[in-house]
Amino acid sequence: MKKARFVRVDVFTKKPFGGNPLAVFPEAEGLTPREMQLLAKEMNLSETTFVVPASKGSGADFRVRIFVPDKEIPYAGHPTLGTFYVLAKEGRIKLKGPLTTVKMESLAGVLPVEIHSTGGKITKVVTVQNKPEFGRVYRDAEVELLAEALTLDRSDVHPKAPPQLVSTGLPWVIMPLKNRKAVERASGNASLFAEASKMMPKDVADIYVTCLDPVDRSSTTHSRGLCLVNRSIVEDPATGSASGCLGSYLVHWKLVPIERVTRITNEQGYEIGRPSKIDIKVGTSKKGDIESVRVGGPVVHMMDGVSYL
Repeated sequence: MKKARFVRVDVFTKKPFGGNPLAVFPEAEGLTPREMQLLAKEMNLSETTFVVPASKGSGADFRVRIFVPDKEIPYAGHPTLGTFYVLAKEGRIKLKGPLTTVKMESLAGVLPVEIHSTGGKITKVVTVQNKPEFGRVYRDAEVELLAEALTLDRSDVHPKAPPQLVSTGLPWVIMPLKNRKAVERASGNASLFAEASKMMPKDVADIYVTCLDPVDRSSTTHSRGLCLVNRSIVEDPATGSASGCLGSYLVHWKLVPIERVTRITNEQGYEIGRPSKIDIKVGTSKKGDIESVRVGGPVVHMMDGVSYL
């Protein structure tokens, strides 16, 4: 019987039972891709990660395979943070002062990961995402369909900021709404959501609704990540990949004060009882071009276990 050890963590929170839960298999080199997929389905979380040796010549320290219950995906934010928190906590990454940088190989490429620590204790993990790719801007009837897919009215959509496809490693449709009440009302009509998905590329992780009307005054945005999974609407409590897209979108459309490094605090998960805080930093050049996107936050160790295959 094959055994595989896993660690459960909560990401983007300082308290247990907040943020986004993740299962990490830190020693997964003995597992086949099929077994990884079955384990991800068994865990029944938004993502599960499997750490294997980096490919020769990649220049990475670790290769991380990221699975949702029904497929492998190229990149995701909270799985990156949670995985490298576990690797550092277990001593597989030697902490070098207050900031340790390592490289992760994923299907999206080789990306830096920054581990912040004080006195040997990990305070937060930051994923350095790809530079943003701005895709399709949705207009007119397309916006109306997106709104209906979320059981909202066209009038709930921000009048000066259209929904747009953005990717910093994993593409999302960023959809700004007028206020927090509209964000809170969003739910999802599965059939219309499926119809709206036809306007999106195959690998899109669906719709990220947001507003500049947060619950906490220290936050910048209040957001929700809604996906269509197996014909049902699923809500993600804290989405690192979408937060990078969101920060890039806000800077691109100048919806927040722009600095050389624009700092944004994105709150998420309030509607489903898993409040989360996601730190976003978007670096720009003197000309205003986006040069870097960083997404980070704290991680909490929740539990350990062993699977038997």
